[in-house]
Amino acid sequence: MRKLTFAAVMILLVIASCTKKSAPTAKEPAINGAPIFANNCARCHGATGREGQAPNLAQAGRIKEDVIETVTFGAGHMPPFKQKLSAKEIDAVATFVVHLSK
Repeated sequence: MRKLTFAAVMILLVIASCTKKSAPTAKEPAINGAPIFANNCARCHGATGREGQAPNLAQAGRIKEDVIETVTFGAGHMPPFKQKLSAKEIDAVATFVVHLSK
């Protein structure tokens, strides 16, 4: 009986050690919003966000959360990008846009 109990405990320990989640080894690198902006936004807003037929993005006072919402869902003639860009890419573009006015 003791051998059976010992074997059962050992099996449970092995199973527990195999299912333990490992800690991430490194952080994901930050995404640079500039090339995403250049590929998706510059056609209408211009390379610096100041020129083009679309609104000037370099105006002071832009709020990142508002930019994220606009990029995600679109506004006016601007299409939504929620199907084209990941949430992290949209966040990176929003950060880039907010820093255009600084």
